[in-house]
Amino acid sequence: MKTITVLELKPGMELAEDITASNGAVVYAKNTKVDEKMVDRIKRHGLMCVSIMEPSDYATTHHEKLFFNEHFQRFCKVYNENLIKYKGIFISYLQTKRSIFSDDLMSIYEDCAACITNEGELLDFLYNMVANEDELTYTQSFNAALLAGAFANWLKFTPEEKKIMILCGFYYDIGKWSLPNDILWKPGKLTEEEFALVKKHPVIGYNVVKMDMNLNEHVKNAVIMHHEKYDGSGYPYHMRGDRIDKYARYMAIVDTYIAMASPRSFRNAFTPLQILGNFEKNIDKYDVEILLPLMAKIANTQIGSRVVLSDDSEWEVIMINNTNYSRPVLRSDMGDILDLQSKPDLEIKRLT
Repeated sequence: MKTITVLELKPGMELAEDITASNGAVVYAKNTKVDEKMVDRIKRHGLMCVSIMEPSDYATTHHEKLFFNEHFQRFCKVYNENLIKYKGIFISYLQTKRSIFSDDLMSIYEDCAACITNEGELLDFLYNMVANEDELTYTQSFNAALLAGAFANWLKFTPEEKKIMILCGFYYDIGKWSLPNDILWKPGKLTEEEFALVKKHPVIGYNVVKMDMNLNEHVKNAVIMHHEKYDGSGYPYHMRGDRIDKYARYMAIVDTYIAMASPRSFRNAFTPLQILGNFEKNIDKYDVEILLPLMAKIANTQIGSRVVLSDDSEWEVIMINNTNYSRPVLRSDMGDILDLQSKPDLEIKRLT
């Protein structure tokens, strides 16, 4: 709410607090819409100031409230400014094949990271940002670099290891930028021919970066190996286990998270807990020694969040089940406790 002078009061505004007479009687109750007669009457009562509702007062969900949050607004501004820089740098790289100064990319990362107070906040902001459908190819890699930095912080990487992780995020999907957008972001299921083309992007990307003598070999490996799976079911070479570069194994996790956390024209973004459920169902496809610590960190960021279940009931996450990260313990507004592990028929549908 906002306090204004009576002289500023105009018809159509809504009172945020009761207006009372000198004897304590309520003249106008809060939430009353102001009309011209009310303005005159309020002035006659000798009041100097009144409280009115602001747009942010009508926000009821976390998602709605976030868009009035100055911290979030600052992040979005810096994010979009640096996304434009990032896109320009890589378009030039694809056209000229001249090496990119890694410090330029790290500066972009640091600008965005400086707007975030912790890794959980980054997950929250990325989930709640409005996607620009025209920039999805670039935003996916941009978001991957930000998430890679968060993972590196969680896992206490050295500064050099963290830098490599972030650069992997910036570069790893570069092969997709040579593919048609109408195939990459097709709303429906891809045909066999279309999927075969998409599966070529790691090799296409590697052919772009392989002769770049200034680019770290782990980054090059992440470009060609990020779709390899630990159980050998990935592509393009069906590599398995430790034959896959360590940074590519991390980027496989980052890529899955970012892809599921990004909204599409045919579906909403998946919540962090839904994404953890996907990892649990496909755990053999990832290096569990690096996946499980990250899953624990992601799960713990969700304590205190509010979720809507498949029966449309609303709950607060109060505790994480360490044997099943995607199915936490919940509490209702009435104080009821629900352990999702014991309710296999209920699923988390969205965040509120």
